[in-house]
Amino acid sequence: MIQKNKLRTIKEYENQDEVWSYLLLKSKNLRLTRGNKLYLDIFLSDATGMISGKIWDNAKKINDKIDVGMAVGVKAIVEEYNAKNQLNIEKIVGIKESEFADKGFSWKLLLPTTEKNVDQLWQNIQKAIENISNPFLKELVKKIYYQNKDDILKFPASMKLHHAFVGGFIEHIESVLRMGLIAIKNYEVDKDLIVTGILLHDIGKLKELSGFPNNIYTDEGNFLGHIVIGYSMIQNMIKKIDDFPEELAFKIEHIILSHQGKYEYQSPKKPAFPEAIIVHYLDELDARMNMYNQAVENDIGDNNWTSLSNYFRVPLYKKNHKENEKERK
Repeated sequence: MIQKNKLRTIKEYENQDEVWSYLLLKSKNLRLTRGNKLYLDIFLSDATGMISGKIWDNAKKINDKIDVGMAVGVKAIVEEYNAKNQLNIEKIVGIKESEFADKGFSWKLLLPTTEKNVDQLWQNIQKAIENISNPFLKELVKKIYYQNKDDILKFPASMKLHHAFVGGFIEHIESVLRMGLIAIKNYEVDKDLIVTGILLHDIGKLKELSGFPNNIYTDEGNFLGHIVIGYSMIQNMIKKIDDFPEELAFKIEHIILSHQGKYEYQSPKKPAFPEAIIVHYLDELDARMNMYNQAVENDIGDNNWTSLSNYFRVPLYKKNHKENEKERK
């Protein structure tokens, strides 16, 4: 089915193209048309992006043969719907690397990965940890980070909203950290508390998400969410550190519980002191800028503005972004 010389990535798709691709099955749902016919509604991804797809024939039979998290070979027609590409899938089969390697398949095709040097990001974070003056906060961060180092280096920062790629977690944390070190110079705040809050605010995502290859919510993630999970991880670690000051524990726990900023964003608390406010807004800024970049890069139009089909629900100006991207290349 898959011909090596015709392999295409999602970013290369154009309307009405017939494509052959290796993709990752992100989700699948059997649904009914208005005429009560079953069809399969799926989401697929590769290292360049994500796309929805529809399987209209033999939906139940195909659904039983493919699983979320599986690499699949796909033959499809690209169609434009609501200003976005989607796939009308003619054929889809599950594949194994050992059987398809000689036909061009590699997991590297499917897993989006940070362009940053992960080892350098880790070194930057290590330096920040060593510069924490408060011994209780330093021990807290050290214990959590070194126990979870492998996942910190490779996990995404979200399922699909922002930094949703291998290494996305550490890229996001290090980016917020660099902004935090600048903010510390502008305000009379507790430097150690801000650095600790930045490093730990999303730590619960290491248990909320499964990581790649499928990167879906775990049972724990669906039941509790990363805020509650992170709060529990930190609270349990604090209990293992002798004489940890009670108010300091409350403050770092508050930063974790309030970093989403709003109750409607599943934040149990709103930021109530300067360090918590700074962590919230820097986290928000870095996430939203990454989401803007994704929206602009994934927009298929040739004009200077994106469609409304993005997180922000407004046309986004992309001319300068595209020009800067060309310069970087």
